[in-house]
Amino acid sequence: MNAMNPHQEQQAALLNRIALNVEKLNESLVQLNQKLEQVNNQTQSTMLIAQVWNSYSKSAHINLEGLGGLQPPE
Repeated sequence: MNAMNPHQEQQAALLNRIALNVEKLNESLVQLNQKLEQVNNQTQSTMLIAQVWNSYSKSAHINLEGLGGLQPPE
């Protein structure tokens, strides 16, 4: 039989724990990346809406000025 000495057993146990922790870390990083992708998608949607609103606002302002319908605040 090829028995390990106590030092080898301890080293093997530590390596096993490290491997399991790295696996858990990798799973957590995959989840984090997925969440970051969702956040980025939402941010892009918000930016698009802001750009559309900004263009609409500028266009409305130009049209109101052209029609003489833009009144100064009272």
